[in-house]
Amino acid sequence: MTTQSKTDFWQQHIADWHASGLSQAAYCDQHNLKLSTFTYWRSKQSKPRPKLIPVSMPTTSDLAELSLPGGIQLQLPVTALEQTLPILWRLLREQRTY
Repeated sequence: MTTQSKTDFWQQHIADWHASGLSQAAYCDQHNLKLSTFTYWRSKQSKPRPKLIPVSMPTTSDLAELSLPGGIQLQLPVTALEQTLPILWRLLREQRTY
């Protein structure tokens, strides 16, 4: 199961649980779900998700300047952004510094 399909699976169960009027334990029993896993996904989905900020870059520059949390400033070649941004995003999510 992909990460997105897991997320979709649990979002649907959490919505169904809310509509059911059952306790978490009763809902999990009825649907053969582990209560601890249900609780994990419910708490994960209740946390606010970071919002992406649109970025515009002049096309005349070969460098991109990034401002990160904690006052960190990076200058990267524009050609490195495609490889670098997913890594930076993952690290920021893991450190919860967004």
